[in-house]
Amino acid sequence: MSLTSRFSLDTQLFASLRFDRARVVDLLVGWWHSAQVRRQRRALLVSRVQLMAVVFAVLVPLWIVPDVIAFPAAQWLPLAGMRLASSVVFLLLAYSHARVHSGWEVSLRLGVLLTVPTVFHVLACSVLLDVPRSGFAGVLLQIYALLPFVVVAGLAVFPLTGLETLLYALPIFAAFRQAALITGEFSLPANIGTLWLLLLVTGVAMVSGMSQLQYMIALVRQASADALTGALNRHAGVETLELLFRVSASHNTPLALMFVDLDHFKQINDGWGHEAGDAVLRGMAAALRGSLRRGDVLVRWGGEEFLVILNHTDVSGARLVVNRLRHAGLGQRPDGSALTASIGVAERLADSAQDWPELVDLADQRMYAAKEAGRDRAVLPQHTAVPC
Repeated sequence: MSLTSRFSLDTQLFASLRFDRARVVDLLVGWWHSAQVRRQRRALLVSRVQLMAVVFAVLVPLWIVPDVIAFPAAQWLPLAGMRLASSVVFLLLAYSHARVHSGWEVSLRLGVLLTVPTVFHVLACSVLLDVPRSGFAGVLLQIYALLPFVVVAGLAVFPLTGLETLLYALPIFAAFRQAALITGEFSLPANIGTLWLLLLVTGVAMVSGMSQLQYMIALVRQASADALTGALNRHAGVETLELLFRVSASHNTPLALMFVDLDHFKQINDGWGHEAGDAVLRGMAAALRGSLRRGDVLVRWGGEEFLVILNHTDVSGARLVVNRLRHAGLGQRPDGSALTASIGVAERLADSAQDWPELVDLADQRMYAAKEAGRDRAVLPQHTAVPC
């Protein structure tokens, strides 16, 4: 990659990293992440859980040596047993199958990774309750007291939303309080400074996780977006449609497609040039996005063809979208006349589609039926024509 190309890519990424109101919600809760972002984030979370598990599986048993030196057998033996058991759990996390099918499985793996040291901290406080707080043993006790801070700081390694970071941190706060109650040292005035520091570390971990998530979203959007219109490119659209079709089939929910093809687009390129044609396509994409819900997906399928994925939408809902497009319009041609399109609609349940290619093929066939019927109209299942 040339220096100029690299600078251009970095500039585009920096621009996409800027906060706006729509993306702040994605960083705080992540309920509307695209299928590509979800897939990439799951893969990254699993790989980092496995890496951290390998590190912990090696380091945790090694700490048995300082325990043997500092504590009597009544303390270091149960600690050694807990460390070995923790190491076994970490090894299972590290070498479990890497393929992940759901976000819940990813959350479970990360939760287990954080739970093991958190539970170890509470149990260790019970074991070390009568250990003198002087000499080398006192130094180790202070290190044990820092374990909640280490666990919370470890959240900074993962691309988490703000809500996820908070939910993972709350049990660690509870464990810190429980450990202080066991040792008889918990009181709000005495621990306010420590709690504030723990809260500060949580805030830093939250900012770090959200920053990683933001950068990852920018990279995914850069790779999956059509450069001209900002819609998903065909490759990303196929991935999204395949996922949504699978979810729709498993839950028996509706899923509608709109195949949109601009009418007489070749005349625009031939008469006004390709720059005018590009401007029309950008305006068309913007008009389509303006008529869609947040959960709907716009894909540039090729040339002047667009595919609109209407999740959880039946034929009646798709008809409403067509009507919104009819009233809002699709933009203008270079001569000022209204831009029109031929639209084919297919719906998984109404058409009894067995897979997503069949659904796309049905929508494509109805789009051509709309063109043969005179263009500037939509053909829905049961060949119901709706003028646009």
